[in-house]
Amino acid sequence: MGLSEETTCYVSHLYLHEEEKFADFVVHEAAHVFHNSKRFTVGLPETRSKEFLLNIDFRQRETFAYACEVYSKIVELSKTSADRLRLCKEAIDTFTPADEDADVEKFHNALLAASASRNGWKRILEVCAPSKKE
Repeated sequence: MGLSEETTCYVSHLYLHEEEKFADFVVHEAAHVFHNSKRFTVGLPETRSKEFLLNIDFRQRETFAYACEVYSKIVELSKTSADRLRLCKEAIDTFTPADEDADVEKFHNALLAASASRNGWKRILEVCAPSKKE
């Protein structure tokens, strides 16, 4: 129902009829823009280690997009931190990323970390970031 091409997102009108509780194709496709857009495009300085808006492991791009998608719905549907955790557990039990490139274990870890945190978006980014070289 959605497609990202570099910094442009496309979402089908069929999205408006989606009944999956945790689906948000607009957020999913917008999340891809963060790893496709270079910092200089939006007027930010660029370095060798900071070329893109967000530093996301190439192999975790779909995981990141799905985690953002579901977490946005968790935040939208919750009023308290207990609600976020309850909805997170429900999402883990009922929502499976449709793309085989998504790492389901990391997706679950990202949702759990985000839902238990005050700044969940940062936790998603940490789970999907490239591993630090030692």
